[in-house]
Amino acid sequence: MALEPTILLIPVIHLATLVITAMSALYIIRQKTTEYLQVRNLLVLVHIFFMGVVGLELVRDFVTTSVFMTIYTISGTTFVLADVFLLTLIALAIFYRPSGKRLLDIVKEVFKHQTQATFLILYSLYILISDAYLFVPHSFGQQAVPNIVGYLQGLNQAACKSLPFGCQLATQYNSFYLEMLLGILLIFMIYPSGLLLISRSRTTDEEVKAAFTVLPIAWVAIGIDLLFFNGYLLNQGIDASAVGYLVAAAAFAATAATFRRATLLSAFFQTTAPVRVPLVAPTSTFSGQLGLEAGKGFGKSYLLEVDPAVKYEDSVRALALELGTMQHLLYAFTSRGSPVYNSISGLESVRFFTLTSKVSYPKPGETPTEVLVPARDQSVLLNVLDKAITTNPNLKFGIVFDSITDLILSGGLETTYKFLKQALEMTSSHAITAVFLMTSRAHNEREESIVRSLFSNQLSYKSGHMSVDKIG
Repeated sequence: MALEPTILLIPVIHLATLVITAMSALYIIRQKTTEYLQVRNLLVLVHIFFMGVVGLELVRDFVTTSVFMTIYTISGTTFVLADVFLLTLIALAIFYRPSGKRLLDIVKEVFKHQTQATFLILYSLYILISDAYLFVPHSFGQQAVPNIVGYLQGLNQAACKSLPFGCQLATQYNSFYLEMLLGILLIFMIYPSGLLLISRSRTTDEEVKAAFTVLPIAWVAIGIDLLFFNGYLLNQGIDASAVGYLVAAAAFAATAATFRRATLLSAFFQTTAPVRVPLVAPTSTFSGQLGLEAGKGFGKSYLLEVDPAVKYEDSVRALALELGTMQHLLYAFTSRGSPVYNSISGLESVRFFTLTSKVSYPKPGETPTEVLVPARDQSVLLNVLDKAITTNPNLKFGIVFDSITDLILSGGLETTYKFLKQALEMTSSHAITAVFLMTSRAHNEREESIVRSLFSNQLSYKSGHMSVDKIG
């Protein structure tokens, strides 16, 4: 029989599915996060098992022996059930957010809660029994059915006995086993998905809320998709599993993108373990340089005019160290390689919003303590600042913005004025320590006067020390 182009349709679909899934896995691997590290690693495993399933499907396009079909059925079903178990662990990890980086850390955390531990044990046993049932005689069989090409050509199951092009040797599960798989799906819709929806109610970040809505919907859709295409449709004599896997791969891609949005900023704004900071002499602290006791200078917004000819960045380092001794973080809006960046980059209590022209929206940086933000898009900067303030209301932190001069030079005085006014409203309403740097003698008198009018607390760093120009 002559080879027709349509015969290659199914292998091409399987290859496309493998590529999509591999790209999704790579996308997840590249996420630089510490808060959801176990989730990241488990999601990668989920993608690997799914690629194993699709890889078996690709082999089935060319090998149709009885022995291979047995291996294909047991291995493929086991991979799918393993993904169900892993997705359940992911939901538990998101729900409890255990410390540590290992899979065992998730299990240890779950077993601290008797009810959840019982649910996990029972569900795991159900999945294990369902997998073991495949070794029971007559739990599944084999049948010749039309595939997508054959369906388009109008072939029926009777015409497939000699396996011409357009037909496929496929698995046929018995009805009892399909009901077992349906039970697993129904429990998954209630148990792990429910955990994610509860986790959704615990966060105030709208993007994280959206993520914890999309994830269970996508996972349940994948389960229904595979059960329909690989179970019930096959039992009806139609093999459209290639389409089912392609749809599932698209859903996995959606979860990968969702995971990025959930991890990029949510982990960035979480409380951290106590950080180690050097001992600081009271006179060298930020508050000490203002003539105040430690911590007494916190909760206000400051304009700090700096002389680029001196080491003004020492004042920012002093602020970071003082905040660190009180277990507060410092969020630094600055560019990589700047004096401010270099002076505080080695401190554990500092998180960087690195200003750059290479991105148009927030993206992960090279380390978990860095997020890249567009330097010239002040609306995005305000959005990021708002997230820093509202995502975790219990988090104690300060902010340094480097610098007002750059904003004026890139966006103009009017735009910068509006930005500063809104930023100050945010920080003042939450009593956040915020220091905005401006280069002295870099502006005309009108620009300096307008910027100063926004701040009731004005400082300057000249000749190697900080002085108070105005305190409100």
